[in-house]
Amino acid sequence: MLKLLKHLKKYRIFAFFGPFLKLLEALMETFVPFIMSDIIDNGIKNNDSRLIISRGLLLVGIAVLGWIFAISAQFFSAKAAMGFGLNLRTALFDRILGMDMEEIDRISIPSLITRTTVDVNRAQTGLNMFLRLILRNPFIIIGAIVMSGIINVRVMIIYIIIVPVVSLAFYLTIRFAKPFYGRIQSLIDSISTFCRENIIGIRSVRAFGIQKKEQEDFEKKTAELLGDQMRASRLTALNNPISIVVLNVSVAAVLLVGARFVNSGLILSGSIIALVNYLFQILLSIERTASLVEAFNKANVSSKRIADILCGDAHGTDGHGTGGHGTGGAATKDFEAAAKDLEAAAKDPDGVQRADAGISELPPLPSPGEELIRFDRVSFSYEKNGRSVLSDISFSVRRGSSLGIIGGTGSGKSTLVKLIQGIYLPTEGTVTVAGKDISGCSPEALRKLFSVAMQKAFLFKGSVRENILLGNPAATDEDVARAADASVSTEFISKKPGGMDHIIEYGGKNISGGQKQRLTLARAFIRQAPVLVLDDATSALDYVTEAAIRKYILSGETLSDTKIIVSQRISAVAGCDSIVVLEDGAVKGIGSHRELLESCPVYNEIYLSQTGDLSED
Repeated sequence: MLKLLKHLKKYRIFAFFGPFLKLLEALMETFVPFIMSDIIDNGIKNNDSRLIISRGLLLVGIAVLGWIFAISAQFFSAKAAMGFGLNLRTALFDRILGMDMEEIDRISIPSLITRTTVDVNRAQTGLNMFLRLILRNPFIIIGAIVMSGIINVRVMIIYIIIVPVVSLAFYLTIRFAKPFYGRIQSLIDSISTFCRENIIGIRSVRAFGIQKKEQEDFEKKTAELLGDQMRASRLTALNNPISIVVLNVSVAAVLLVGARFVNSGLILSGSIIALVNYLFQILLSIERTASLVEAFNKANVSSKRIADILCGDAHGTDGHGTGGHGTGGAATKDFEAAAKDLEAAAKDPDGVQRADAGISELPPLPSPGEELIRFDRVSFSYEKNGRSVLSDISFSVRRGSSLGIIGGTGSGKSTLVKLIQGIYLPTEGTVTVAGKDISGCSPEALRKLFSVAMQKAFLFKGSVRENILLGNPAATDEDVARAADASVSTEFISKKPGGMDHIIEYGGKNISGGQKQRLTLARAFIRQAPVLVLDDATSALDYVTEAAIRKYILSGETLSDTKIIVSQRISAVAGCDSIVVLEDGAVKGIGSHRELLESCPVYNEIYLSQTGDLSED
């Protein structure tokens, strides 16, 4: 939690006045039983109406003042906590946007969502309770003991014995419940992943008729979550009966001892009432402190999960999991193993590490015809010491040229593209851009170099124009129109209600897959970055539309003078200056279309399977 307090900096004045005003409220509260004792012992006993009225008005004044202090303290504490939550959520969102894909893959998207929502809310709630109660409860406990000592020292000894006994009982119940909080958060992550998979893949679930199996798996996960929640609740629920038992026993002890003192004339009956009230104040404050500690423990678990992201470590050990269909325990083990890998990588001075954002920019781009991108004996694995997805890859791309990358499913094409963009860093070897190792370049600098359209087209909720302008917010309406023409989108856009102002639903649910791909192509074209990367970005298009877009790409009309085209279709890469053929993560051939037909069996096999004829290229 301490690591996150810097996000409270702008609200430190509110964070100061919240506890301070609560302290003043507690001060008012400690005087109430003492004044009531005076009313009973001196006012009622002596039939002194003036004293009764004056003390009664004093109690009303204290109540009003305490109410003002309490409301003000609540306002300042809530303001500080809400501001803290706002800053924390913003910083967490910014951090997630800048995370490397390795971290996102290992932590999992549902876990990141949980941390940004549930964990931030818990940290915010914990801070709010902390600011309101951290000074108030101890002050009331100490103040009530002191005031009881002023009335009768012997009775105060009872209170001094009660406080540590009750505190110890509450501490033990909370301590035994604490380990469950981390497991609960882990299981919430796992259930979120499971739900996300089933909701996104609902058509597949229904198509294969596995609703019952998925329902059973979901019930197992929720039953495990319920079990941990119940165990934690049973332990913390002991606090209430413990406090009631201790309160009744303590009241009986005070009345027993106090009655003897009243009979002996050592104290008056009003003092007994005051002592009982102080006892209630003490036990109620201890119970509230226990609730504060419980909330703080939950907030601390959530704060640690948030700090793991913000500090860039992502090696929490609370089991925030990956793997939607695994059990909570398996998710915990998977994440802990991944966390150790990330921690070891952070400590490994010889490991390839990315430069901090903004520290190292790319050098000036080379002239056309000179080498722009080079892969030098690059290998890559998604898991440390795991099977390599790419092995010993070497090739180069000259500025102003076009490179095709072709291969079957699982050959490593998309991974290769991610390495080109610096989304992932190679496990072995080096990737250089303009002669500089990308591991020493800031992600921002690399992003400016590339304009990308992916196979899995994703659109945001908003108008068609807004989705295209994501590629270049400064573009004009004429630029948008040209990008739409180049992606063969103008016709279908014009048929939509509102045209360019037609609202696209989240994920592009209200348009077809081919239309989504064309809009993401328009977004890539309008960006006008030096390198255009198309990762199977025309897979959902018919051959006529694909041919029109390919003609535009290779004609030189686009301002991206260097093109990298990834596809499983020979027709998409045949016109490229050079083609890299991949199979099982290895390069099987590099050359032009004609050269590969003559020298590469794998390319020949792909060509034959798609055309059925080797006589014509």
